[in-house]
Amino acid sequence: MDFVKALTFMTEDQKWKEKLAIGTGMALLAPLIIPAVILMGYCVRLLQNMREGQQFPLPEWDDWSGDLVRGFKLFVVTVVWLLPVFLVMLPAIAGGVMTDSDSGFLETLGIIILVGTMCMSFIYAIFVTLMTPGFTIWFARDEEIRSGLQLTEIFEWTRHHVSEVLLFTIAYIVASFVISMVAGTVGMLLCFVGLIVTVPLGTLAIYLYQYNLLGQIAYQDRTGERYYKPQEPLPQPFAPPAPPAAPDVSPVAPAESDDQPPQA
Repeated sequence: MDFVKALTFMTEDQKWKEKLAIGTGMALLAPLIIPAVILMGYCVRLLQNMREGQQFPLPEWDDWSGDLVRGFKLFVVTVVWLLPVFLVMLPAIAGGVMTDSDSGFLETLGIIILVGTMCMSFIYAIFVTLMTPGFTIWFARDEEIRSGLQLTEIFEWTRHHVSEVLLFTIAYIVASFVISMVAGTVGMLLCFVGLIVTVPLGTLAIYLYQYNLLGQIAYQDRTGERYYKPQEPLPQPFAPPAPPAAPDVSPVAPAESDDQPPQA
């Protein structure tokens, strides 16, 4: 994976300013839920374009309804994968109630339940984090919810691509932290008014960075080749060999004869 190119690819598109401006607006309106879902669907199209090997994969903003549908489907897939976490929270609520009991036994039992559920939630959260690249790529293949819920196949895919998954996870966490810090700092330097632009723009950049990396993985999984191939050095221009130098032949003066002409 090319981690730097995943961030700089945005500006290679001829309409990158227009596309990023619209995306920033959608990120700004993300608290309204629907724009966030549309943005998620837009990023799925980015992944699909990269999987197909398009040179400029940043999609046009010309499929609003389609982005809404595919974003909602991916949202459903994500919620289903996270469902066990919500189920584990039910015993945690009961354990919290027990800790307020006057009975020492119930209080101890409540603490045990709370610690146990917290450990289980943490372990499962790590599991879902590692499975996220798999179920996102599998969903993007045909945009069917059932494709993103193929637990056995996705688990096997993740096991065979564990190095790529770990690199993706680390890069995503680091990039999210750095981009968020830069966006917040720049916004504050602009008297806090800039936060209205820099924070949504940073959110959009994180989304695009994440799905670009996933697109690179999907392309390599489909073709066996890297999406961003290292540039080969340009061949040196051919210079014809110089003609051989002509031999330096100096004219030889005629030898003087020993015979003198007769005197008149």
